[in-house]
Amino acid sequence: MENLIYLDWASTAVPEEDLIYESVRASVKSFANPSSIHKPGKEAKELLERSRKMIADTLNCKPENIIFTSGGTESNNTILFSTLKKGRQNGIVISGIEHSSVFEPAKTLKEMGIHVRIVPADQNGIVSPEKIARVIDKDTYLVSVMTVNNETGAIQPVKEIGELIRRREEHLQKNIHFHTDAVQAFGKIPFIPEDLGVDSASISAHKIGGPRGVGALYLKKPLAVLYCGGGQERGLRPGTENIQGIYGFTLAAERRNSRLKEEFKRACELKEYILDSLSSLNGCIFISGRDHNSYSPYIINVSFVPLPGEVLVRVLSDRGIAISTGSACSSAHKKKRLRILENMGQPKQIAESAIRISFGPSTQKEEIDEFLDILKKEVNSLQRVAVKL
Repeated sequence: MENLIYLDWASTAVPEEDLIYESVRASVKSFANPSSIHKPGKEAKELLERSRKMIADTLNCKPENIIFTSGGTESNNTILFSTLKKGRQNGIVISGIEHSSVFEPAKTLKEMGIHVRIVPADQNGIVSPEKIARVIDKDTYLVSVMTVNNETGAIQPVKEIGELIRRREEHLQKNIHFHTDAVQAFGKIPFIPEDLGVDSASISAHKIGGPRGVGALYLKKPLAVLYCGGGQERGLRPGTENIQGIYGFTLAAERRNSRLKEEFKRACELKEYILDSLSSLNGCIFISGRDHNSYSPYIINVSFVPLPGEVLVRVLSDRGIAISTGSACSSAHKKKRLRILENMGQPKQIAESAIRISFGPSTQKEEIDEFLDILKKEVNSLQRVAVKL
């Protein structure tokens, strides 16, 4: 990463190199299949269960509430497609700003006959608890609302939504599963599932400096899923467990959560500094807000109309700076890339010009200063060209 200013942490965090190597060494030592009953198998099982307890401790829950998966996408899909086990008469409710790993499965379920209701966010990127509650009816089985939006950093009122869901449960006399995609929250802002009243939550390793291809699903109560196999992970995620990834995830989670308060404070200061600097830049439109109670301090979304966001990303990449236009999972598809901002009611021109700046614990102020200097020069230069066209 020499000479690279990396400001795309919301796509993936810079790996914690020492922890990755430590997890590799541990997995080489405990290489056996955790399901085997011989001594090496039992050693691998012990490391697996120790890791499970460590993740559970960061979420203040029981180890049996943790199901290891390949990441946020698999965790979200596991919950969404569990709807099929309930029958096609059961419906789901999601917000319009969900990550593609929730939104796309919901589209597929709709094609399969499941009733899907999509609740839009307001222009600030916040989903109204009352609007969620109003669309819940006797057929609703699942509600899924993310904790922190991956493009704007908007923190959703998950606790308030959960409280209204429980009231609707009492009124309708039925159980409703409440899920949250907490991938952009875990290890970055305080996140305790039990306090928020959710039944399940998805978290991921690579967003906090751990290895790719591993994550976890917090599950409060038993769930019927579509997967079948060897019965690992309480039968919810069959397949030989990824010990190296799981242990690396555990180490990253412990480190990030142990430093959460100090890193959060530092991120707030960096965000304020960036926003103050950008406010003097001609044509800058802020999509992310300043309130740290309503927006993650690690994500900033701004727009420079009429400059296409993709152009700015490419120009800055040539200058050694990595930012994005939004979710990396949707970057290759323009319609999908604009979906979240357009769902918020942002005009198409603003959405097309939006860029996302995201940072993490190792981001230095000197890097931010260099980024801001280059950004201002490039924006001014491109705007002069745009005026002539």
